[in-house]
Amino acid sequence: MKALLQRDKEASSLDRNEASLGMIVNILRRIEGKIDDSKPNDSNPTEHRSIAAALRPFNPRSPANSSEVLGVPSFLRHETIDSPAAPTDPNPAISFSAHQLMCQMQGATYSTRLEASRPKLPHAASVDISSDWLSKLSIATLKQLSDVYFTTFNLANPVLDQKTYFQRTLGVAIDGNFGICIESCIVLVVMALGSMGQKALQEAGFAGTPASSPYVGQDADMPGLDFFNEARKRFGFLMCEQDLQACQFYLLSGLFYAEALRPIDWWAMLSKASACSAYFWNNLSRDRDEWMLDMQSRLFWITSMFEAVLSQELNLPPSNSLHLEEHIALPKFISAQDIASFGSFRYPGDDPFFHYHFLSQLAHRLILTRARNSLFHFNPTADYPPEPVEDELIRQLEQWRERLPPMLQFDPKSPLTQAESPSDALVTAWLHARYFVARYHIGRPLLHRALERPASLTEGHLRKCRDAINAVLAWASVIQVTDTMRSCNPLKFFVCSQIFGQICVIYALSVSPYPYIRDIVSDVNKKWTTFALNYLEAGAFSSPAIEQDFKIAKILCEDIGKI
Repeated sequence: MKALLQRDKEASSLDRNEASLGMIVNILRRIEGKIDDSKPNDSNPTEHRSIAAALRPFNPRSPANSSEVLGVPSFLRHETIDSPAAPTDPNPAISFSAHQLMCQMQGATYSTRLEASRPKLPHAASVDISSDWLSKLSIATLKQLSDVYFTTFNLANPVLDQKTYFQRTLGVAIDGNFGICIESCIVLVVMALGSMGQKALQEAGFAGTPASSPYVGQDADMPGLDFFNEARKRFGFLMCEQDLQACQFYLLSGLFYAEALRPIDWWAMLSKASACSAYFWNNLSRDRDEWMLDMQSRLFWITSMFEAVLSQELNLPPSNSLHLEEHIALPKFISAQDIASFGSFRYPGDDPFFHYHFLSQLAHRLILTRARNSLFHFNPTADYPPEPVEDELIRQLEQWRERLPPMLQFDPKSPLTQAESPSDALVTAWLHARYFVARYHIGRPLLHRALERPASLTEGHLRKCRDAINAVLAWASVIQVTDTMRSCNPLKFFVCSQIFGQICVIYALSVSPYPYIRDIVSDVNKKWTTFALNYLEAGAFSSPAIEQDFKIAKILCEDIGKI
């Protein structure tokens, strides 16, 4: 009877979820509220209007349905003025990217040159497509590695629809004996990512015996590389495809390169995925179905989010598809209607928790991009950074946090410190980390001012500087939670970049001749520098750019340790 009641409860919940998106929309709306429409605490309306006017030119483009779906602040629902291009000032006030800052000292192609000159990803000696070892894979192995992929990588980056994959894509690949077709390519990359995900689950103590592969190639050094190489062989005959599955293949391949700490290769895959996405949205057919539109929306925003990170950190050009952002709706995670469901069975990835998280991280990326555009390209005048703009961005970030759906709510004074499930490490912890890193970046220009013009700081400025450094320390503690599943972290390269930039800033503050400036980083201790260096050292084995950063960081941390 208890089981029957539970099934009824699940079925009822599923019906409500599929019948209407209203509940989700209402919850998502509350995440940001109407920030621009709300009355400011300041009683001076003229000042409020001047702040809004100062910020307006830096608004990222608004998604088409941002007024319907969560995570998008209200300031993104009005004007859709283009974000400014790279600053024309050869000496901008401060660079958003630590690597771009190093470029000014070591040449314009510092990190990009190091990454581009590295050896190619290794491939097997044999190029025979009829690989016998694939035919020896059991259905159980394929199912197990697929399950691992969906419980790891797909949670935060839902490139694939789980129901479509298991009830259509996987079957086509198996029936065709992994021949030359896009389904085979997708399944093989899923196997590769599943192998990485399995290692990540073991790292965190969440997995038992791993699935075994009958082929022993480069797997010992890079889990899943044998599967990935087989996918690359086949896709060579499909490289001109532009459809949904081709876009998915590029994004999945990009995740593999990201895990291998190969950001240039990742960018190449994102560029191709962006081209597929732009092709679809520029050639919409009249008989399009809602599921296809929603899936394409998913892929577009995943591509856009990762592309923003890559282009901002490295000397890499963004695609031309960014102008589509104002026309493309945010995804609603519609279920495929032409595929039968097994009763009330529900895939883990269908949980609205993960949908809310995906939309929330999109909103955060838009807020962070706005902070970058509005704070990091001002000329270093006496009032740089503009304090009203800082305060407004902090207010909007706090409203983003406070209006998250209940299941995503968290107290910044007690962030996550331990992962009790994969979703804690791969989803929850990242939401907390994004909050703290945004607090830090909004405060970074003021830290720059503390170094350039220390005499201009008031006690209020010093308090804000200490808050920014405290955000660094809180971010580090949350990143350590994500690091429990290090083999499932596509953002490792950028975490390393963040850490390196933080080390540079903290070092500069710690050696200031002014005691009140050194006091800003008084809470930074040996525990933090040990974490920072260990994280960089782990990445240095796989990335020449991170290796270079690690060498510099070791020297800087020797003096930081004397604080």
